[in-house]
Amino acid sequence: MSTSSNENTIFDFEVRKDEIDLAKSVPKLKGASNWRMWETQMFMMLRFNNPVYVQLIRDEIKMPPPPRLPSTQIHLVAVSEPCFSKRLRATKKSKLTLLQRLLKLAPSKLSLQIWSYASTAVMAKRSGKGLEKWEKANNRAFLQFVSTLEPHISSSLYDIINVRVAYLALRDLHWNPSRHATYLRFKKLVNLRYKRGDPHTFVARFKNVLGNYTAFVGDMAPLQELCHFKRAVVGNPRCRFFILNLTINEEDPDLMGQVYRDFVTAVRLHQMFSKPR
Repeated sequence: MSTSSNENTIFDFEVRKDEIDLAKSVPKLKGASNWRMWETQMFMMLRFNNPVYVQLIRDEIKMPPPPRLPSTQIHLVAVSEPCFSKRLRATKKSKLTLLQRLLKLAPSKLSLQIWSYASTAVMAKRSGKGLEKWEKANNRAFLQFVSTLEPHISSSLYDIINVRVAYLALRDLHWNPSRHATYLRFKKLVNLRYKRGDPHTFVARFKNVLGNYTAFVGDMAPLQELCHFKRAVVGNPRCRFFILNLTINEEDPDLMGQVYRDFVTAVRLHQMFSKPR
């Protein structure tokens, strides 16, 4: 199969035996923070497995219409068309196969009625095969697509089975650079608070929320990041020791990395000494 997606049709689709596992080769989508990297690698690996998968997402291959068989009953055509009736009685082939053979005759030898019927029947059969291939390709593409998502991301697609619809839904949710979307991410950042639980888990959550915001507005200076982090923890008594002993070295290239480590250490010490003996 050609590697150029523009040269493929749904009738070219065949399952390859050497498809790779996208769950192991594409970093999981967490949200806006890693959307660009995820999207690039997801498309690259899907194209490697089969260019048709990418075409489905990009709407370059649309779902074929359901097969529509002619309304004229075949036995009625046979009665009115001696040529067809004679061949139908003489062959053990299916009616559709006979219609395909009749189409090879010159149109002048067939009435307009049977020519139209035969043409429509053969086109319906081809449409049915195309629909069957499309559904198979979509199902495989969808399963591979979902395998590259974090559980909380994939759970938002519980009622979706179309791979293109799933991609568009995630793009609207996690990569919509509108003012409203930016505001919602900023609001989530400024309202984030540490309440209880493992401090290391909270740091990871804070970084993810921060990353979702900065993915839209650009990187944030370390001191700005520090201000947002202090706001998230300053009201918690468990963080008092951390706040009182916080030291800031603006020349440290790993300023925030050190701040996060100090926070985890301070809160865990507080938890240790606060346990009843």
